[in-house]
Amino acid sequence: MRSDEELPDLMVGGDLLTGHPPADRPRRHGRVTLMVAAAAIGLALVGSFVLRQQRATDPVAPRQVSAQETPAEAPSTLAWLSALVARDGTSVTVYAGTSAECEELVQPQAAVVEQDGSRVVIAVTARIGRATDCTMGGEAVPLVVPLPQPLGHRALRDAAAAVPPPTYFERDLPGLSSDKRWSPHPGRWASTDDGWFQGYNGPGGLHLLAAARPTAEASRPATVGTLTIGGRKGVITGGTGGSWTLWWAAGEVTYSLWLTPAEGSSFTLKQFKREMGRLNWN
Repeated sequence: MRSDEELPDLMVGGDLLTGHPPADRPRRHGRVTLMVAAAAIGLALVGSFVLRQQRATDPVAPRQVSAQETPAEAPSTLAWLSALVARDGTSVTVYAGTSAECEELVQPQAAVVEQDGSRVVIAVTARIGRATDCTMGGEAVPLVVPLPQPLGHRALRDAAAAVPPPTYFERDLPGLSSDKRWSPHPGRWASTDDGWFQGYNGPGGLHLLAAARPTAEASRPATVGTLTIGGRKGVITGGTGGSWTLWWAAGEVTYSLWLTPAEGSSFTLKQFKREMGRLNWN
């Protein structure tokens, strides 16, 4: 992935968060692109993630596809990368894309094609077109799928893949979307990456990055502390530059929250724990 300007590798308290996390936190002035650079430590990811800062009043919406279509070409059923289940279980956001830099999905659609008492099967269909802007190609595209019934304990399956993609749950994350102190801003990552990310701008110039990764693919730096919140037992890493990361596992998924202070400021471990305790963990 490319950024609008050259940025240094993102450090999380002395460790790189996620294998390809954002390369720098957003600044408070202007619109800044964040890049996820490859790393051997942290939550090892395969792809790049770019965060774009925006005002709290700006909506977070899926990117609009603008590729040229071939009229005679029929849509194909494509494998999707990962899924995020809404907190109430009534919808799922699946992420799909093409790995080619100058190609992108044309009119992608996702829908439930089969369901029973044990599983819900979702299919993604799209044409592959040449991107009008090659810098925007090769991205994961979010597609929201309403469910006829809440997912509950049923498993998600991909109609185009034999192996189920990773599934992440908002219920295993703090309720940041309902916390008025934190404002989400758009992000994107490579269409070859099966992780999940979301950045937030917070009070006093704080920045928070929520991330998820299959535990089997995850690794983290040395533990510097522990924290139990909302029934979750987490470990803390970081410290360098006042940045800290909280990690916890739910099922076969490892989640993390990486917090960086405002530019020119720092955070103590005690302050970090207090800030994590202010989040809605219900």
